[in-house]
Amino acid sequence: MTAYAKLYVNRRCRCKFWSCFRRYRPIASAGSSRIAPLSVAAPPPSSQASAEAALPLPAMQKLREGPWLQIGYPDGFEYNRVTLRIRGLLPAFASLRILHLTDLHLRPGWGPSFDELIARVKADPPDLILFTGDLVEHHFDPRPAYETAGRLVRSLASRYGKFAILGNHDGDLLGPMLEGWGLNLINGRTKRLTIDGGAIDLVGLPGVHKHDLTDDFLARVPAKEAGVLRIVMTHYPDTVRRIVNLHADVVLAGHTHGGQICLPGGWPLMTHDTLPKRMCQGVHRTHGTWLIVGRGFGFSTWPFRLFCPAEVIEVRFAGA
Repeated sequence: MTAYAKLYVNRRCRCKFWSCFRRYRPIASAGSSRIAPLSVAAPPPSSQASAEAALPLPAMQKLREGPWLQIGYPDGFEYNRVTLRIRGLLPAFASLRILHLTDLHLRPGWGPSFDELIARVKADPPDLILFTGDLVEHHFDPRPAYETAGRLVRSLASRYGKFAILGNHDGDLLGPMLEGWGLNLINGRTKRLTIDGGAIDLVGLPGVHKHDLTDDFLARVPAKEAGVLRIVMTHYPDTVRRIVNLHADVVLAGHTHGGQICLPGGWPLMTHDTLPKRMCQGVHRTHGTWLIVGRGFGFSTWPFRLFCPAEVIEVRFAGA
C-alpha cells in the first residue's frame, strides 16, 4: 500500500463523499454521537414489565471517534462510555469502572492502536477489565499470535484484575496461556469479588462453542443474592435468552463485530447471531437485564471494517 493510500484509509475522511452520510446515525450503539433509541426485545414477564419500562435509558458518550474505514491491522478505535442504572446498587459501586474488550482477533505484529489503548488505560486504570472472547484470530494454531497477545494483555492495567472467557476463535488450548499473561480465566465458572466493601459476582459462560452452555451449568450457578452486582460474560449475545434465571444486572457480549462490514449508518449486512440485527452492537434492555454488545477491536476473516469502527466500552453504574 502506498503512503498516500495508507493516509487515505487510516484517517477520518473529510471529503464530500463522507459528508453525504453524516445525516445517518448509527443503530442503538454506545458509539453514536447522536443516540438512537435503545432497542427493547422480548420483554420479561408482565410482573416485571412496569419496572423495566421505568428504567431510564443510559447516557452515552463518545470519548474517542473511530475511523469509518479500517484495513489491515486496527488503526484507530472508538472509545465509548455508558452509565447503567441498576436497582438496589450499593453506593460503593457508584464509582465502579469496567472496561469491556472483546473480539481482538490478534495476529502476529503490532499496531499503533495497541500503544494508544495501553497509554489510555495506564493513564486512568479501570477497576476491572473484562474480555468476552476471541482474543486471537486463528482457530487451529494461535501460537503465532501469542507474542502480540501476551504483550498487550500484560500491558493493560486495572485495579482489581483482568478476567476473560473464551470465544469460538480461541479454542480450549488457549486457556492455559491466559493465566501466564495475567488474565483470570473464568470460562464456565463464577467468581466473587469484593470491591470497596461491596460484592460482585462474575459469571463466565462457556464460550468456545455455543452448545457448551448447558442446563447443568446454569443450574449450578448460585442464586443471586440481594445487594450483589451480577455481571454475566458471554461471547454470544443471543444466549441472553437462556439465562433469564441468572438474574444478571448486566450481560457483556461480543462475537458479532457489530456487523464489521456495514451500510452507512452502521446497519450490518450479517451478524452471525439470532437476535435482531439492530442488537448486534450497543446497549439494549432485554430479558430483564442490560445487554451490552461490543463491536470488538479486531477483524475476523476479512481484514477490514466499513462503517463499523473498532470499539472499547467503558461501563459505569448508577442507582435506579
